Amino acid sequence: MSNAPSQRLHSILHNTAVRRSFVALVALLLLYSLVGFVVLPIVIKSQSETLFAEKLHRRGSFGDVKVNPFTLDMTIRDFKLMEPEGDVAFASFDILEVNLAAESLFRLAPVIQQVRLDKPYVHLVRSAPYRYNIDDLIELATSQPPSQQPARFSVNNIRIDNGRVDFQDRPGKSSHAVTDLSLGIPFISSLPSQVNIFVEPLLRMQVDGSPLELKGKARPFAEARDAVVELNLDDLDLTRYVEYLPFAFGATLRSARLDTRLSASFQQPKDGAPVLLLAGSAALKSAQLVEKNGAPLLKLPELAVTLGSTNVFSGPVVLTKVTLNGLEADLTRGRDGQLNLQRLLPAPASKPAAKPASPSAPLRIALDELEIRNGAVRYADDAGARPMRAGVEKFALKLQKLAVDTGKKTVSIGDAVSNNAALFLHQGKPGAAASGATAPATNKPQVPAAKDSGPAYAVSVGRLRIDNWSARLEDQNAPQPIVTTIAPLSISVQDASTAGTSPARVALKATVNKSGRLAADGSLGLAPFHTDLMLDLSGVDILPLQPLVEDRINLRVTRASLSSKGKLQLDTAQDGSLKGGFKGDASLTNLATVDEISGNDFLRWKSLSANGMDVRLAPFALAVDNLALADFFARIIIDPSGRINLQDIARGDANERRSLTEAGTARAAAKQAGTTTDSKGESKHDMPPISIRKLTFEGGRVRFSDNFIKPNYSASLTNLGGVVAGLSSDPSASAGVDLHGEVNRAPLSIVGRIHPLRKDLLLDLQANVRGMELADLSPYADRYIGYGIEKGKLSFEVAYHVENRQLNAANRLILDQLTLSERSASSAATKLPVKLAIALLQDSNGVIDVNVPVDGSLDDPHFSVGGIVLKVIGNAVLKAVSKPFALLGSMFGGGTELSSLPFEPGRAVIRPSAEPALNTLAKALAARPALKLEITGWADQVADHEGLKRAAIDRKMRAIKQKDLQAKGQFAELSSITVTPDEYPGLLARVYKDEKFPKPRNVIGLQKALPAAEMENLIKENTPIDEDDLNFLANRRAQAVKDWLLKFGKIPGERIFILASKSGQQEAKTGGNPAPLSKVDFSLR
Repeated sequence: MSNAPSQRLHSILHNTAVRRSFVALVALLLLYSLVGFVVLPIVIKSQSETLFAEKLHRRGSFGDVKVNPFTLDMTIRDFKLMEPEGDVAFASFDILEVNLAAESLFRLAPVIQQVRLDKPYVHLVRSAPYRYNIDDLIELATSQPPSQQPARFSVNNIRIDNGRVDFQDRPGKSSHAVTDLSLGIPFISSLPSQVNIFVEPLLRMQVDGSPLELKGKARPFAEARDAVVELNLDDLDLTRYVEYLPFAFGATLRSARLDTRLSASFQQPKDGAPVLLLAGSAALKSAQLVEKNGAPLLKLPELAVTLGSTNVFSGPVVLTKVTLNGLEADLTRGRDGQLNLQRLLPAPASKPAAKPASPSAPLRIALDELEIRNGAVRYADDAGARPMRAGVEKFALKLQKLAVDTGKKTVSIGDAVSNNAALFLHQGKPGAAASGATAPATNKPQVPAAKDSGPAYAVSVGRLRIDNWSARLEDQNAPQPIVTTIAPLSISVQDASTAGTSPARVALKATVNKSGRLAADGSLGLAPFHTDLMLDLSGVDILPLQPLVEDRINLRVTRASLSSKGKLQLDTAQDGSLKGGFKGDASLTNLATVDEISGNDFLRWKSLSANGMDVRLAPFALAVDNLALADFFARIIIDPSGRINLQDIARGDANERRSLTEAGTARAAAKQAGTTTDSKGESKHDMPPISIRKLTFEGGRVRFSDNFIKPNYSASLTNLGGVVAGLSSDPSASAGVDLHGEVNRAPLSIVGRIHPLRKDLLLDLQANVRGMELADLSPYADRYIGYGIEKGKLSFEVAYHVENRQLNAANRLILDQLTLSERSASSAATKLPVKLAIALLQDSNGVIDVNVPVDGSLDDPHFSVGGIVLKVIGNAVLKAVSKPFALLGSMFGGGTELSSLPFEPGRAVIRPSAEPALNTLAKALAARPALKLEITGWADQVADHEGLKRAAIDRKMRAIKQKDLQAKGQFAELSSITVTPDEYPGLLARVYKDEKFPKPRNVIGLQKALPAAEMENLIKENTPIDEDDLNFLANRRAQAVKDWLLKFGKIPGERIFILASKSGQQEAKTGGNPAPLSKVDFSLR
């Protein structure tokens, strides 16, 4: 039994078939060993060197290649791959060990159990911007056609020890080194394998002396394979790597250091999708970015990010906390309109339109807390007409529970708190660009049109609280810079959303320029717009609002404060307009405005307050219970065209700059701004409902100049006050007016009713001024009338009634005790005898009283109340000096002409019919004690020549009759004796008989009896009359008038002067009838 196995072994060994199989097996084993140990290393070396030369154009060499066909190990030593030119090594390593798993046979794909690389070395060179010594290798790799099937492999337990990478930057004249490189990769596989994993994830190196470590753990035998990797960077200097970006970076990174403590956890469930979780922290320190010219751009001393457990493949990105400490950002917009941020990256080159990419997965971010400490953002804009500087300093902000979803386009903030910030806004003068601003670019960068990104993001904030903010607003465009400070500023907002789901609750408090107070409390909605706020403003400076209107008005506000208390309710109507309004009180105090051109005061007041105000929008309506204006001043000017300067406050469509306080020339009517009116003067737009129950004035002062009338007129109105009650746009209502004040310190009163808000003006006013001193107008009078005013008072009464655009007015002007000084040498003075005019118009009490009625249509473009009044007064003065007796006759004699008094030819006796004219003249002289009368006697060389002869005959007849009466014992004055018609022939014959001239005789030599007419003619022919007789007649006429005025008119003799007598031919009247010169003429001085 014991020999049986031996015998069986002996029989097997001596079996021919067995021996042959054994020999074949040994031969194959020897061949396998020979190929594995000897042939394969030679082939690897030779083929690799050939491949390197042909494909990589580099020379490669191996120190030693060993292959163990039984353990499936391969070891390569002392490998070197040279640069394409030269003897410099491009890459090398000391040892490469590769262990192939037997599993590769049935997987029909390489499964490598272990790879170990010792002392690998790579030499990288940057030869020019964007050119490297590996560009040919990259081009070779990318030019290979993609494989139709994904590669099947599994590489496990990868280790790299003692590696080094040298980087030489020739353009930058610098070098970098990665030393002490250690890398551990548990596996890289595209197929399942049963390889034992013993290498832990690891990446450790020194980057230019800065340590970097990434390590982790793997659980290859767990049902769900996983691995954890930690990435730790300490003080990595990022400035050394910016220049290697694949584009031209338009700024300089002066400093930036990076620390990381990150962990990546990879999980591959057996039947699920892979999961890559990131967590940890990263910190960027001492980051400073400047522009190429050295201008600051970004400074960030510290940025700390704490990353929560985030699934890279499915999101969301979970950030536990982000902290920015000391952030400073300087943004600029040059005169070329380009932001400095746009210069950081190169402009995108135009490329053919790419096929639309498949939409990427929406990004979701969940941030527990964002904190900004001591931040600052500054913005400088030199592209506009006026340079602008803006920004925020000392900014602090803390956000909690921030969530962003790019898919849903939502941003939600749970809580936002900012307890410090200093805002500033500086607006420079036009053209005052900063010295560092770039010149305007000829070719501005073309900014592609923004694509429609769909609906806007919906932003919601649960709670926002702002405390201790401040703001400084400065406008340098005014002659004195306008500076507004707001500090402190507090804002509270709850449940705010741009989605318009419901209005937010808002509360605001602010202090403006240390004294103004602003408060608002209520609800505010943005989409649609809605406000329901209680406003409380007290002494808020409104100068910052001036730039909004300064290009459309001709005045500049230098001081003004707004106060208001009430409710503001606004909503968006369906047509997009605003509806709602304001109810409450408002006042504008301490207003001061100046003429933008001259800088002179224009309008100011201490207070304009509106109590019980109700303003409605869509449609507009205004109701005010009490509107009060106190302590006000206004400069009002009527220009030579009749336009009031208040109409030029707004520049109008022509945007015409015009002085409001200096006289200008008349403008064409086409340039006059205002509401377009139709032929009846009515506005083409209906007047909105306006109601002011009571309008009060107090302490007013107005400087008024009328340059429309000639000569121009100016006055000063002071202490203006009073009430206008019931002001309304209701056509059936009218407002009562009761105003008072002073004009050049004389009392002024205006009473009546007005309706200025009607389409057609309605008023019924009476105004009067009592006792305005005229001495203040002495310089004005000296220039225009040639005399100064020593004393005098002016009073006037006016009554205006306007209805249906028809004016009926009465104007009464009273000058009391007007006394002029000596005549001046003014070249602009009138040449009229002003003193005579005053003497003619001034009564015995020293009063000039002129009534001027005016009526006309307001639609007449040439109609002017002031012009008509002045014209009537001027005509009165002109009439006084040109036809003084006609004026006196109209004033005292019902229109009697008093310039002369007629006499019968040849006589100097005042006829009874002439006495009424003398009575009128006497009354005028008595009422005008300043007048002196001059009397000139006239004799007509024809009529009075004949009249004197007739008077001589009459005187002789009356003398004969007087003798006859005396003979009878009767006595009578010659002037009282009259000759009757019956007595005339007899008395004439006796006169004829007494005459000594030759008389006609009959045949016997006796005087021939003649008819009365022939006797009269013979007497006249023989009565001589010479020039002395005529002058004597003229003198007797003048003396007769003087005597009458002395005796019956009671005129003092020192006021009556007889001038030298005159004679002449008879005049021709209008119409051709002769007017004899048998008269006396009157003149005044």
